[in-house]
Amino acid sequence: MPNKPDISSLLSLLDDEDEATAVEAMAELLYRGDEAAAQLAELQESPDPLLRRRVHQLESALTMRRRRREFSRLLAMPRPDVARVLVELHLQWFDNDPLPEIAARTAAFVAEGRKMHTGNLNDLAAYFRKCGIVAERETTLRPENYCVGLALADRIGAAVLWVLLGQLLLPEAAGVRIVRHVEEFALYDGASLLLPERDWRVVRAPGSDELELWDARRALKFVSMMLFSAAVNSDSFRYVLTIGQAVSGLPEDEVLGYLPYPYRPAPEEEPPAR
Repeated sequence: MPNKPDISSLLSLLDDEDEATAVEAMAELLYRGDEAAAQLAELQESPDPLLRRRVHQLESALTMRRRRREFSRLLAMPRPDVARVLVELHLQWFDNDPLPEIAARTAAFVAEGRKMHTGNLNDLAAYFRKCGIVAERETTLRPENYCVGLALADRIGAAVLWVLLGQLLLPEAAGVRIVRHVEEFALYDGASLLLPERDWRVVRAPGSDELELWDARRALKFVSMMLFSAAVNSDSFRYVLTIGQAVSGLPEDEVLGYLPYPYRPAPEEEPPAR
């Protein structure tokens, strides 16, 4: 398309029976992004099934793009909204799940925990045990363990996910921190450790020099990178691209530039030395 067509002209090509023409128009509409959103919405209920299908495909792609941008924005904040970031991250992996449902499930868990007056680590441990929550060791073989909606539904998730949620249930004045100790995530109140992977045991903390202090933002980045690593392990190009963009915040046409082959074209072989 040598001349930049207007949105209406592009939309008029969406019902073209020539698939190549329609695909070219869709690619240009995706490139133009939110410019087309309002007019696409008007075509959602078109009586033409071909047009309706292509419009829905475009809207789905634009929705995912907006979600990636929102996730990047939230994660970049100095003090991110933990629950909201976890919900947005869940939707990077399970992109067909309804956002309101995942957000409501997460908010309900946090609200219920706060009502239980979890004012210290022992109270918090009792609440997690009462909920039947199991914390598993970090692994990229179970990406669902890092997706808050499924973890809350099944009561099984990665330890880092539960310490992030657990910190939300305690008043900020309690001064509870996220830490790593001997490669385990835990919550630390200055005297004791709550260990999710050991059935929520509360033990006397070692010296502070043996603990690695984490803030919530760093822990959220860790969760994000575990999902990204899971995508690489599963050789899922789609998830490598989408989660890579969400975490890095790079434009779509730059995401693969920092990844190794085969996620970007192989570098041309250098000519042999003479």
